[in-house]
Amino acid sequence: MDRYFVIAFTHHSTGLKNLESLFIDQSFLPARLEKVKQELSADGLMYLATCNRVEFIFSIPGEVEKDPVKKLLAIMHPSWDSKKTKWALSHVLELRGEEAVKHVFEVASSLDSLVVGEREIITQVRTAYEWSHEHKLTDDFIRILIKKTIEVAKRIYTDTKIADKPVSVMSLACRKMQEWRVGFDSRVLMIGAGQTADIMVKYLTQHGFKQFAVFNRTVKHAKELAAKYKIEAYSLDQLKTYKKGFDVIITCAKTTDPIITEGIFEKLAIGEKTNKILVDLGLPPNIDKAVLKKKNVKSVGVKDLGELAKKNMEERKAEIKLARVIIEESIRDFYTDIKSRKIDIAMSGVPKRMQEIKEQAISSVFHKEIQSLSPGSREVLEKVVDYLEKKYISIPMQLAKKILMNQDK
Repeated sequence: MDRYFVIAFTHHSTGLKNLESLFIDQSFLPARLEKVKQELSADGLMYLATCNRVEFIFSIPGEVEKDPVKKLLAIMHPSWDSKKTKWALSHVLELRGEEAVKHVFEVASSLDSLVVGEREIITQVRTAYEWSHEHKLTDDFIRILIKKTIEVAKRIYTDTKIADKPVSVMSLACRKMQEWRVGFDSRVLMIGAGQTADIMVKYLTQHGFKQFAVFNRTVKHAKELAAKYKIEAYSLDQLKTYKKGFDVIITCAKTTDPIITEGIFEKLAIGEKTNKILVDLGLPPNIDKAVLKKKNVKSVGVKDLGELAKKNMEERKAEIKLARVIIEESIRDFYTDIKSRKIDIAMSGVPKRMQEIKEQAISSVFHKEIQSLSPGSREVLEKVVDYLEKKYISIPMQLAKKILMNQDK
């Protein structure tokens, strides 16, 4: 358990407005994360970035390097000056061992989310692990942590009412649209084609909206989303030339710079002076601040949903207590999972060693005796030896794990 170490910047520690400065362009991530992993002498690393957190989950076999956050920031944000670095150092969470594991469980269970009870976070955690694994950043201890994390989150969603009347940042945004009486015949432009975009389109289509156009940097992903809901798909570059107008823009793209600038907004509006609804679910924001100040614009962003989120927290207080009990139980179970995995690793060389002993016995120690046997007798002997080999591998493993279980009682 001591090998787990988390560096986290969340809406709790930094505030949503400041959190946006910690996001970096996706194209830089793999190389910088690999360097962070090396600098901190980690066996494994998982990177998690959502609209309300940027986190680094490490598996480090020995002592954590001195000034780990400072080293991480220097690699992830090489252009930062001392003032920005000092700010980040004073707004970071550093968690080790059991506290780190507990934090990861709470994140996936939505207890640490802006909106408690939102189910999207469990998918975001799984997707973050898959991305990190795909880029060869993770190790086996990160794998078993996330496996347990998903198991714990699912249990909490099943055994408590924390997700009853499910609420998410997306659904809160849709509530705002309902308050503004946005018509079902509205022309909706969706910027981004990831999980959030998928959820938003699904939610809105179920409530009667029919006119959508999705824009994404990777056209393939836009077309996949478009095919799913039978809507139009475009590349992000085509925003500049899109001439069909709009009533609603929903943004949920990963980018460090605003996508909807004043120039793009005016081109998309094609001279219309009617009220425009802007929903910005990106962090950093996808819509330029100057656009939000226009007279005919009504807007809502992630940070504007704070009050609704607080109300949601009050409604779920009793369920949060139950969820924390489940997490405490799961942490105790996880100690056994870790010990069991360590036994697996320690004994991983046993099969190879047993194979070597068998081969030496057959080819050298008892070679003459075996050669004197009839073909049928040799065949029986080989079957017996193979059987014993398998048993001698499995029995020590079973005994070691049995001893471990008894020690934990």
